[in-house]
Amino acid sequence: MHNRLTTRERILEASLRLFNEKSYAATSLTDIAKEVGIAKGNLTYYFSTKKDLALELEQRARAQALDRRSGGSRDNPFVDAYVENMWFGLSDWWLYRFLYRDHTQYQEQATGPQPNQPMNADIEKIHASLLKMKRNGMIRTGFVPDLRILARTLFMVTRFWLDHLWEAEGHSEFSAEDQRRGLEHHFAVLLPNLTAPARRQFKVGLERLSVGVEVGESKRITNQSIS
Repeated sequence: MHNRLTTRERILEASLRLFNEKSYAATSLTDIAKEVGIAKGNLTYYFSTKKDLALELEQRARAQALDRRSGGSRDNPFVDAYVENMWFGLSDWWLYRFLYRDHTQYQEQATGPQPNQPMNADIEKIHASLLKMKRNGMIRTGFVPDLRILARTLFMVTRFWLDHLWEAEGHSEFSAEDQRRGLEHHFAVLLPNLTAPARRQFKVGLERLSVGVEVGESKRITNQSIS
């Protein structure tokens, strides 16, 4: 059983890597089997089709997002939670970027292209947060943007920051600095819509999280060196 689980995990990791790098459509089961170092028949023992692999990875991405929790204290629960969700959302979008880019490919609906469910779910989360900001008096008085349009714009700026890193800057890895820069682009769209106190809260929240991540990474490297 242990070996089977290990092989299954290796198949999923190889699939995710190839789907991200080559795209879902350009990756075959033969490619995945070769990457793992097993026969194609062994691969199909675990996953009958390529679509099964994509759907399993989509479920994992959703579970990972739900399980994401902060280990630090929160001075401003709503603002800190928003910043953390966007920060870790960026790393999730990078890790599972084929889900957003190739969704219509692996869905293969007979009735034609269907809405991209992962994207729409993330846009709805942003929209819900904007509604809460409005209820809490964080949106500027006298300035009433269409919050659904703002939510879509925030998603696009943040999500397609990853494509910019990949295509324009040639990044093959995603770092904490890339996350911080991505959030700065997000804030360039969000903050002008907020009151001055709210803008300060979000800037402090990003700075606090950035410092916390840097400290955590330094401790991790130090512990690795000691061991």
